[in-house]
Amino acid sequence: MPAVFVLMAPGFEEMELVITVDMLRRAGLQVQTVSLASHREPVTGSRGIAMLPDLPFGGLVEADCQALVLPGGLDGTRHLANDPRVLDLVRRLAAAGVWLAAICAAPTVLVAAGVAAGRRLTSHPAMREKMIGVDYDESRVVIDDRLITSRAAGTTFEFAAALIEALGAPTPVAEVNRGVLARLGE
Repeated sequence: MPAVFVLMAPGFEEMELVITVDMLRRAGLQVQTVSLASHREPVTGSRGIAMLPDLPFGGLVEADCQALVLPGGLDGTRHLANDPRVLDLVRRLAAAGVWLAAICAAPTVLVAAGVAAGRRLTSHPAMREKMIGVDYDESRVVIDDRLITSRAAGTTFEFAAALIEALGAPTPVAEVNRGVLARLGE
């Protein structure tokens, strides 16, 4: 079954991960959180909240990947960008036309993987200088072909809504939002 895989590296931004996963699951999408570790063990986020991933990195089935989500968090993003397995995965998925979504500091991983050159992207304002070679856009959510990027924890509901729409989720954004009452499109 096609799935959305959300990577969890130590220091990930909890809000960006949890809100995204929650919204996508409410929309009826199959979502799996994936640790960089070789075993299924808790991963601690940027605010000290430990969460148990659904899968270790080796459990990610690339052929089933409908979308890959990279939450931000400065330390989490550093771990993602410094992991050759992650960079290789991002490159392969980009070449295969899979949706890649990154928020906050995580769009820098797309730059590090070499899949962002000349593309329109955004990031947390503090990361702008690291967004080398991109057409930088300060919109809250930016979609360029199969890349979705967003600014920060405060834009996570909009980021998740963009993913729901892009992936053609069984439950539309408007219906999901009736339950969560996020300020979307305001």
